[in-house]
Amino acid sequence: LRRGNAGRVRVPGKHGSAPRAYEVVAVLIDDQPGQLARIFADAGTAGVNIEDVRIEHATGRQAGLVQLMVEPRAVPVLTAALRERGWALRQ
Repeated sequence: LRRGNAGRVRVPGKHGSAPRAYEVVAVLIDDQPGQLARIFADAGTAGVNIEDVRIEHATGRQAGLVQLMVEPRAVPVLTAALRERGWALRQ
C-alpha cells in the first residue's frame, strides 16, 4: 500500500501536467434523465470549468451525490450559481 501511494505522485495530472489540488462542490441530484446535463450546463453558464466529477448513488433512494471538482477560486461562483438555480448543496 505504501509503494502504491508513493508511486501515485509520479502519475501526471490533467493534460500531463503536475497533479493539482481541486476543491469539491457536492450537489444532491435526483436519479432522472438529464440531471447531469443540467448541472454541467449550469456550471458552464456560470463560467466554471468542471475539472473532474464523482457520482455516488444513495442506497434505497432515487437520488445521488455529485461531487464536482473545480479550481479553488471557482467555488464561490459555482456555489452561488447552483443555489440560484435551485440545486441542493452539501458540505
